[in-house]
Amino acid sequence: MIRILVPIDFSDYAFNALNYAVKLGEEIPSEITLAHCFPEILDEGDLEVPEGTNDMGKIIQQKRESERIAIEDIIEKTKAGFNKSQRKNITLKLFFEIGYAEDIILKLSSELSPDVIVMGTKSKSETIKELLGSVTSDVIRKAQVPVLTIPTESNIDLNRINNILFITDFSDTDYKSLHKLVLLISPFNTLIHCIKVNASTPDKWDKDKMSKFSEYCASTYRNHRIETGILYGENFINTLDKFIKDNSIDIITMTRKKRYIISSLFHPSITRKILFHTNIPLLVFHN
Repeated sequence: MIRILVPIDFSDYAFNALNYAVKLGEEIPSEITLAHCFPEILDEGDLEVPEGTNDMGKIIQQKRESERIAIEDIIEKTKAGFNKSQRKNITLKLFFEIGYAEDIILKLSSELSPDVIVMGTKSKSETIKELLGSVTSDVIRKAQVPVLTIPTESNIDLNRINNILFITDFSDTDYKSLHKLVLLISPFNTLIHCIKVNASTPDKWDKDKMSKFSEYCASTYRNHRIETGILYGENFINTLDKFIKDNSIDIITMTRKKRYIISSLFHPSITRKILFHTNIPLLVFHN
């Protein structure tokens, strides 16, 4: 069984992330924990205050209770829509917490130790400045468990997760990340492309590391399709973008360990082209 944490509110992108998690439950027995966060401090514009009412504490409490009921209703409707496999494989739980979303998500991820956090992103409507300051970005930077981000219009088809790109430098930490990735995609007939992008022609050291990594994959994951390679391109973004298009990549994965990699992925062109406009989910592992 895998444990999945899904932050949920009333947005389309949050429902899309929940749908993604539920679809995974068709193939993998899953415990899905939904986390809804109610802010400690509200703007008056967020509240409907009847004229002449001064008891703001009561109004806030009523709003919290109405949101709790609405989230519980979402869970019941989600369960009611389960197919046979989902009814058999999935357990749904709810945490209704008061506090800032990023703090609550990180707190729960520490307490529950999920195998993955699945988060929706309202990608196409965000500027790059908003993205880098978003809850999703904060969780990616600070969480100690894998984070799978689902762009708003990314539609999951578990029969079509054919190609996964694992951005690597063939370091020791990537062996651990690959193992976690293989566990998550084990029910699917997926080809994993383990690729390093070089700004210069690969040297003997690069080739030796890739050869060792490839031999390890062949001996350890005999029942899985894994390919390794090194791409040469002076522009990291353009080289990666071309590979994604040429190989019809369904999910991008990486280990967040070096600043230059995550910075490159958050470069406006790669973010808009790949994560936003092409709606490709991103799965980030941590050291």
